[in-house]
Amino acid sequence: MATVAHLVYRFDVGGLENGIVNIINNLPHHRYRHHIICLDDFNPDFFTRVHHPNTRIHALHKPPGKGLGYLYRLKRLLDALQPHIVHSRNLATLECQLAARWAGVAARIHGEHGWDSLTDSQRFKPALLRKVFSPLIHRYIALSNEGVDYLQQKIGIRSDRIERICNGVDTQRFLPAEQDLNVFSPQRPLLIGTVGRLASVKNHALLIRAFAKLRACRPDWQNRMRLVIVGDGPLKAQLQALIAQHELSQYCDMLGACDDIPRQMQRFDLYVQPSLAEGISNTILEALACGLAVVTTDVGGARELVEHNLCGQIIANDNIDELVTALCCYLDAPAQIAQHGSQARQRALREFSIEGMVARYHTLYQQLLRSNR
Repeated sequence: MATVAHLVYRFDVGGLENGIVNIINNLPHHRYRHHIICLDDFNPDFFTRVHHPNTRIHALHKPPGKGLGYLYRLKRLLDALQPHIVHSRNLATLECQLAARWAGVAARIHGEHGWDSLTDSQRFKPALLRKVFSPLIHRYIALSNEGVDYLQQKIGIRSDRIERICNGVDTQRFLPAEQDLNVFSPQRPLLIGTVGRLASVKNHALLIRAFAKLRACRPDWQNRMRLVIVGDGPLKAQLQALIAQHELSQYCDMLGACDDIPRQMQRFDLYVQPSLAEGISNTILEALACGLAVVTTDVGGARELVEHNLCGQIIANDNIDELVTALCCYLDAPAQIAQHGSQARQRALREFSIEGMVARYHTLYQQLLRSNR
């Protein structure tokens, strides 16, 4: 049985963490045991989503700042756990590969899941850090073509050291509403929804401003639509103030963090992803699986997920006019909401199953185990 140590900064509600849950739960239980190692801490409630019996979680409680003293504690933990594979994710855990090498871990993987901030893919220092640590890593995982290009062109990683593995979605958990609620009817308001951490990179402010502009230019719809924002984060108060500034409080619901995302998505008629930067968005995948037409900014892997004018619309990044126009198109042709939603569900089933994603991780893990035996 192979032991895999998954390194994350914090194990809490989020797309990256949900991907780890899907991998652990769906890899063959008799072939793997897992340890989730958090540099900071973890959410015990979120950890209950892990159903693999041979899974343990550890928190290093790394103090704030750039100190590297925690790497010694990580090395001692790895010595005790003796993992066959260390799998780190994103820039925050990259330096942990030093401890993995120090502990003699035979197979070392690093995943680039997207950008923690808008400038992460553009600044000099993150690129330099990735170049410095690249000799320690046997294989990279990129979720999108954008990630592959970044690793090859900016970091100089050879193509044979990169695996592109797109996220998968649980199409049995994320389902269209049982009743035909995603087709607009005059008896209830049209629900425009989004799900995501309330952080600047997610650009909820654009959606709020666009919703205000949409109501102003379409007075016939003013009382027939609502905006629903699911998620929590550091910009909560700022976004609430923006909603109040545009006099939208009675037309906008900020629901905070939610444990039942499928149920919330099943209430939506349209899903909007206004992010400034993304990798492969788990929430877009979940919206597709729920049979929702998706309007998304043209960032990261959006075009790898959403077929423009078939299961949604792709708009320019941070462009309020294009977002308003896209939403108006659906107001003018409500039947297209159901049509695009149906095609979205079929695309999720056809292209983005969890089974396909997990099979690729299993193949990669086994290849590395064989080559290091």
